[in-house]
Amino acid sequence: MRRVAGCAGSLALLVLMVPIAYAAPMELWPSTQTALLTFTPPAQSVGSEVPVAKNWTHLGCWTPRSGSPCVDVYRDPQGGLWICKACGTTGNPGPGKCRRTTQSELDSGLWCS
Repeated sequence: MRRVAGCAGSLALLVLMVPIAYAAPMELWPSTQTALLTFTPPAQSVGSEVPVAKNWTHLGCWTPRSGSPCVDVYRDPQGGLWICKACGTTGNPGPGKCRRTTQSELDSGLWCS
């Protein structure tokens, strides 16, 4: 019997709270615009000592965690992200030298300076 009374009380509270939520002014409602973060590569220039494959963009050097070696990160012409060899040693990046990665993986690591 207590369960029924507890459920009835919760249901009554829910029914009473719904009109209050609808009475909130429009400026207090959540925004309709998306609030996702956008990726911005680190602000550094690629020196002439780092050759870049045709149509691949060198985004910088990255490491999965502090204390790990830094590796080159590239974006291919289709927008795919690639992790390659040690920073500055990749040469001409490509599927044979690099592995695909995701924005999520890059977000969880650190950009090297």
